[in-house]
Parts: sequence; C-alpha cells; structure tokens
Amino acid sequence: RIRNVWLYGLAIFGIGGCIQGALGYLPLYLRGMGWQPVSADGALSAFHMVSMLFCIPITLWSDRLGTRKKVLVGAALMVAAGVGLLSVVQGPAVWIAVSMAGLVRDGFMAVFMTAILETEGVGAKFAGTATGIVMVFSGVGNLLAPPLGNSLAAIAPGLPFVFWAALTCLGLVGLLLTQEKRSPVVLAVEV
Repeated sequence: RIRNVWLYGLAIFGIGGCIQGALGYLPLYLRGMGWQPVSADGALSAFHMVSMLFCIPITLWSDRLGTRKKVLVGAALMVAAGVGLLSVVQGPAVWIAVSMAGLVRDGFMAVFMTAILETEGVGAKFAGTATGIVMVFSGVGNLLAPPLGNSLAAIAPGLPFVFWAALTCLGLVGLLLTQEKRSPVVLAVEV
C-alpha cells in the first residue's frame, strides 16, 4: 500500500545486486587480468575499508542536508560509475574505481534503511514490515545478479561489470521515483 516501500525494494534489488555481484567477481576478474592473488584480494579489502571510513560522514551529511534522497541518488551514481569503470580500467585506475564504488556502500545502506523508516505511513507500527518487504527484494537481487552477471564473462571478462552498473541504474530509477518529505536541516545537536 505504501508506494515508496516498493520503490525502495526496486532500488535495493538493483543496487544491492550490483554490489553483491561485483564483490564476488572482482578478485577472480583481477586474477584473470594477471594480478597477484594478494593484490586482487586487496582490492576487495580496499572497497570495504573506504566504505567503513565514510559511513558515518555520509550519514551525518545526509542529516545536515536534510535529505535522504539526494544522498542516496548521489551514492547510487558513484556505485554505477565505479563498477562500470571496472569493465574498462586497468592497473592503478582499478583502485580508483573500486574506491569510488566502495566509498558510499555502507553510508548508502545506513541512509537507505533510515529512509525506509522515515517513509510516510511506515512509522514504528510498520517499520519491521516495511524493512522486511524491502529486504526480500535485496535477497532476490543478491541471488540473481551474481550468476546473471558472471554468465556474461564468457562473452567478455569486463561485461559483468557493465551489467551490474546497468542494474544499479535500474535501482536508481526506483530511488528517483520515491517521494521524500522534506525535513529540517540539522545545524547542531544538543547534548
């Protein structure tokens, strides 16, 4: 009944599926490009490290701006760009693409979950139900995106990243269609 919940489901289907697929394939792809195993696995570690470092700043920035949607859209664009670039970049540029996608991953999820709970009509009464419905879409995306993307590696090794970046764009459509009620900008927190 609450339109935004279904749109958030579409968003996480695409964006979560992209991240799940890319993270599983990245080390194998880099090894296939001639990277040493420790370096290929290190790229995955770099993704998670930058994600962890920027999680709190991104969520605080969302509060300061007074908008969840703009932060989520920007983060989705960064994921799409970073993952898409992985299909064409080589050498040190891989680290930049991985960092670009990873920079926003945990911050995206924190702001995303908050946006679900702040959706008009959800509140405390339906928070668990709304979150559960959205997470079903996440699970389906995480189930389907990796094998679908991996199957494209037979055509070209970088093609799975193009597929996953396109999947993020599908999720971006869901985000763009959500309605956000404007909240006041937080300038300071009283202690």
